[in-house]
Amino acid sequence: MRTLTAYGIGVVIVLAVLNGIAWQAGMHRLHSLNVFSAGFALGMLGMYISAFVNGYRQVA
Repeated sequence: MRTLTAYGIGVVIVLAVLNGIAWQAGMHRLHSLNVFSAGFALGMLGMYISAFVNGYRQVA
């Protein structure tokens, strides 16, 4: 598995768990956590697009 793909999957799983815990706990600042998660996901999307356009290659 490519490192970039594994990183993306790991981040999505961690953010889903954090959002689920915050939702179950009835956190008052849940909106802030959701905005952070959405921003991080958009950043990952930008990273994937950049890697595709610029030619991602795994070195090692």
